[in-house]
Amino acid sequence: MDHVVTASCPKRPNPYLPATPRQPLPDGFIPAQVVHCRWEPRYLPGKGRWEVVIQEHADGPATELMTELRRPSERSLFSQDCLDIRILVDYFVVVDSSGRAVLPDVPTGVCGEPFPSALAAIRSLPYHVDEKIPIRRVESEKAFRAGCGNEFPDILRRRGQPGAAHQIWNPPPQGLRVCVYRITKKTQDTAQTWNTVRGRLESSHILQASKLRTLLNALDAAPASDCPSNHTRFAVVGPGYPLEAYVALDGCHNLLRPDRTLGRLTPDAVALLTKRKDLPDTR
Repeated sequence: MDHVVTASCPKRPNPYLPATPRQPLPDGFIPAQVVHCRWEPRYLPGKGRWEVVIQEHADGPATELMTELRRPSERSLFSQDCLDIRILVDYFVVVDSSGRAVLPDVPTGVCGEPFPSALAAIRSLPYHVDEKIPIRRVESEKAFRAGCGNEFPDILRRRGQPGAAHQIWNPPPQGLRVCVYRITKKTQDTAQTWNTVRGRLESSHILQASKLRTLLNALDAAPASDCPSNHTRFAVVGPGYPLEAYVALDGCHNLLRPDRTLGRLTPDAVALLTKRKDLPDTR
């Protein structure tokens, strides 16, 4: 069945796989609007964790994006030693003033990967969120509340790049699961130290309402950090993978955002993550 392109997001699970058919950008096409779609895990109070499609738009003419889309793909007369890595392109639709919607091709390099500059042009537009549509439940309310593993690797030791304050989740979640771990296992230093230092679950809770808003404000305002991570406890915070953030609960109070940039939280913000009765020791 042919895919019908409309000036809206598909109301179905993530369409990246299998790939949705794209088409060349028509000659002379001038966009009045770009519709961009994101499929993300979201906690819905009382309903658990859902896959939600977030529809957002930016008004045209999106000059930089159109320049990128009109670039020719690269071709080579010689065989290339390419890595077998597939880079997915965001689902976005360009719409002209008559309402005609096009799901456009994105030009690629010699190995078939989309140009990084094209991906940057798609994602850097000043989007405004139009609607959030729950598509399917992926975790029940009970499972979400109990969804902290007994152990977790200390991903904060996987160094990110210092990053200026910016909004982590857009739109803001209605609830965040907080899993607090105390480091109990250490091994000899290796190339993957972050995966060999592990924490044991100490406490867990769901942040909502005023405490959630206070924490989100603190997370979004966290300045860049270049302080080495040297901590004994950490928290895993988020609506679900891959949108989780990681916070050092002592030491530098580093924040590793989902985009792998490093910020630094205040002690008051960290306290919001730890004010909870500890779980009973089941060892």
